[in-house]
Amino acid sequence: MGRIKTPKKINTSQKIARRILSEVLQLFFWVMNTLRFKNQLAIERPCVMAVYHDELMPLIHYFRDEDVTAIASQNHFGYSIAKVMERYGYEVALGSRSRGGMDAFFQLLKSARKGKTIAFAVDGSRGPRHEMKQGAVMLARKTKLPLYLIRAQYSGVRLESTWDKTKLPKPFTSISFNYERFPMEDYANEADINIVVAEAQKRLLALQADDYGITK
Repeated sequence: MGRIKTPKKINTSQKIARRILSEVLQLFFWVMNTLRFKNQLAIERPCVMAVYHDELMPLIHYFRDEDVTAIASQNHFGYSIAKVMERYGYEVALGSRSRGGMDAFFQLLKSARKGKTIAFAVDGSRGPRHEMKQGAVMLARKTKLPLYLIRAQYSGVRLESTWDKTKLPKPFTSISFNYERFPMEDYANEADINIVVAEAQKRLLALQADDYGITK
């Protein structure tokens, strides 16, 4: 996979905004060095990791410099976070359901077949929040890689203005992972993928209670 591509038709104000956003994200990634992990992810690798978008940040930090491939939206925010993630050893495919999604999926497929672990935010780049899409299951099915459902539990601050209510971990907070290996082997290749996704979604939700709206 080549390096990420710059979005087309970028004017001067967009370039400035993108640079500022990248620096802000870089600062936040630096703050994440203070995070403390209560437990480790005992998972097979390579694999496909399914996580909700709002809980993605601790996982990104946990797997820094581990040669993991992830996906980001094909827009200026996605480009900015992808550039920062590259500095931490990630390979990033740009795409979403509305733009470049198929190309991004094939990039992830190519990386998985090369033996890379894939991190997949299963509710996509626009939601609805905590509603699992087909991507991670499709990727695991096509590559025969194990699929792990992963939730991150931690104290943080919610960004109410974002569609997923992203939860930013507080400095020095402790992170606990709740996870399980999804039994893809229980489903034949010809099984209706919507049934498989529905069961994976049920299991992912059950790993921990959603603390959105709960003051901590």
